[in-house]
Amino acid sequence: MRLALPALAALAVTAALSRPAEAETIAQERFGCHSQEVTDRLFKLVMAGDESGFGQLLQGSLASGECRSFKAGEEVRLESRTMSYGCLALKDTQDRCYWTPLSAIETAK
Repeated sequence: MRLALPALAALAVTAALSRPAEAETIAQERFGCHSQEVTDRLFKLVMAGDESGFGQLLQGSLASGECRSFKAGEEVRLESRTMSYGCLALKDTQDRCYWTPLSAIETAK
């Protein structure tokens, strides 16, 4: 029995991890960043009306690969989510996901 419990636990974790992520379609063009904190900081700059700060941080983040732009119609997978953000990756890649507001996506039907 002792050996069975770790095996069952490993099987349960594997089953949970191998579950496919939800297929989504980008509804609105947005940017997303690997770090949820960078995405949040960018949106706070927008809300504060700091266009210069927003532009500088976004351009630097895009150039470094920390962030990317999503175009309307792109197919993505939703890997994780919070109440307001989702971590999206292009559907047929193994790329790391990018955090963006959930308003950027719509559930594929």
